[in-house]
Amino acid sequence: MASNTIIVQIDQDQLVAQKNNQYSLYLAKKVNGVFTVIWQSMGPVATVSKPSYQYNNIFNIALPSYQVNYTNQPIVQGSVTFTSSGKAVVMNVGQTVSLDANGTFGAPANNGTAGALIVNNSLAGNPHEILNDASGNPIFVNINSGMDVGSATLTPIEEYQVWFDNFQQTGTIIAHNVSNPGLVTFAGTDAMTISYNKAGLWQAGPLASTDPALVTAIQAGDVIVAVLVAFKYALTTAAATYLLKSFIDKFAGNLHPTEVTTSAGSFSLKVTFAGPTSSDAALHTPNFDAAVNAALNLAVADSTSDLQGESWSFAPSQLTARV
Repeated sequence: MASNTIIVQIDQDQLVAQKNNQYSLYLAKKVNGVFTVIWQSMGPVATVSKPSYQYNNIFNIALPSYQVNYTNQPIVQGSVTFTSSGKAVVMNVGQTVSLDANGTFGAPANNGTAGALIVNNSLAGNPHEILNDASGNPIFVNINSGMDVGSATLTPIEEYQVWFDNFQQTGTIIAHNVSNPGLVTFAGTDAMTISYNKAGLWQAGPLASTDPALVTAIQAGDVIVAVLVAFKYALTTAAATYLLKSFIDKFAGNLHPTEVTTSAGSFSLKVTFAGPTSSDAALHTPNFDAAVNAALNLAVADSTSDLQGESWSFAPSQLTARV
């Protein structure tokens, strides 16, 4: 399953300031050239069911397919407001789908344009097209105009926006023009890091280390970095065996773990980096997380792994002195 990974680092002083302001951290995806819908909202205070944003934050975005739908302009008659929409249809990029005069979608066909989803619309009244992710969460709503009778094109672009602002729910339309957003564009890679620095500005890449001794210790191999992964589903015997025997081979470059720990029925994975890293390897623990995430995506794509359909999240990395 294809995915994009966005790592967001927040300077510690800014972390405190944003939380004190009761600001949330937001993520949106660009569709048809604009950001219109809040795709993910992370609040300043953690709850039992939802974590808050912290120093290191990882958005792992699965990109298997989309849902296409439509809605009409709300009609107000006295004290009654009426809105209607269709039954969403699941589509992949490059497909077309017909919307008939009764407002019913047909079956998607593989005769479209690369990178786009095309709706051949026969429904009058200029319905407003909606693009959802595969789970039905809104990514884009055309609030400016509706679809004419004919062909309408939705073009998801792998460009995301992150920002801090007052509270809004996931899936709602962005309330106003966003100030000071950070932009992440994927071009030939599936993992990107963006940071919010001490000056309150977004910058590409990780934050500079505030502890030179820690960087030196990681380079020398004096500190053991353990990346902790929490799976959504319990591991099967086949999946656990695969991770123990074959997972290390999925790591690219020169950042390879020395040990993998898990078991059948477990919801967790521990990946340990104990050897010295070379001078051009990643020096910050978020980059270890990114390396594990990239390897997991490759493992899921391997039909022999028994990890298909699995998803995961990261706990803070553990740093311990090497004895």
